Amino acid sequence: MQIGNKKTALKDNAALYTHATDGLTEKEKMKSLTGRQKWIQFRDYYLLKIVAIIAVLVFIASLLFTVFGPKPDTVFYAAVCDYAAGLDEIEEMQKDFEAYIKIDPEKQETMFDSSFLFAADEYASTQKFAVYLAVGQISVAIMPESLFEKMAVNSYFKPMSEILPTDLYLKLNDRFVMSGTIDSDGNMISDSEKAYGLCLDGTRYFTNKLNSERTVLAVCVSWENVGICTDFIEFLLK
Repeated sequence: MQIGNKKTALKDNAALYTHATDGLTEKEKMKSLTGRQKWIQFRDYYLLKIVAIIAVLVFIASLLFTVFGPKPDTVFYAAVCDYAAGLDEIEEMQKDFEAYIKIDPEKQETMFDSSFLFAADEYASTQKFAVYLAVGQISVAIMPESLFEKMAVNSYFKPMSEILPTDLYLKLNDRFVMSGTIDSDGNMISDSEKAYGLCLDGTRYFTNKLNSERTVLAVCVSWENVGICTDFIEFLLK
């Protein structure tokens, strides 16, 4: 009975409070409450809303930082085409090359992109490669020799004589893959044959061949920092 009376008293007090605050603004209601009542009112009506708003703001800030915040500068981009190397070899090659050139991972990065699958989806890969080539994003392309032959004639690559220092150029003479180039009408330009490719067969990351063709590296014509391409070639030949 005593417990029942207490419950009734609480209900009565609540009812009295409701009537007492009828017609008051939220600010006036808060002023009329005791310290404990103010905390309960704040907890029940405002705390969860404030926590939810803070969570949303934190999420938005994180998203904006991810999209618009500073990003590492891509200092080297390798397009690995048509499974010219296995995924394990590509991952190992990227990790070892980054260590070789001693990049700052907070400010710099390399990209080894194996999504160029011309044999499986020639149109999509050709479009992607053309766009990346146009904006100067691709440093080197690593590919089977038959794909190199299709690209090299269209002047996609720099001659090795314009990239390598003389001593290294002479040292690699037996690895060069030659190609001529065609004009706008599709005719082969006379005396245009040069060393546009470098055979990678037998080097550290290309010992397990995935097909019967030679694996060829070429430096893209729109890439400006050819020095890092020389570093990459020397790294592969170590």
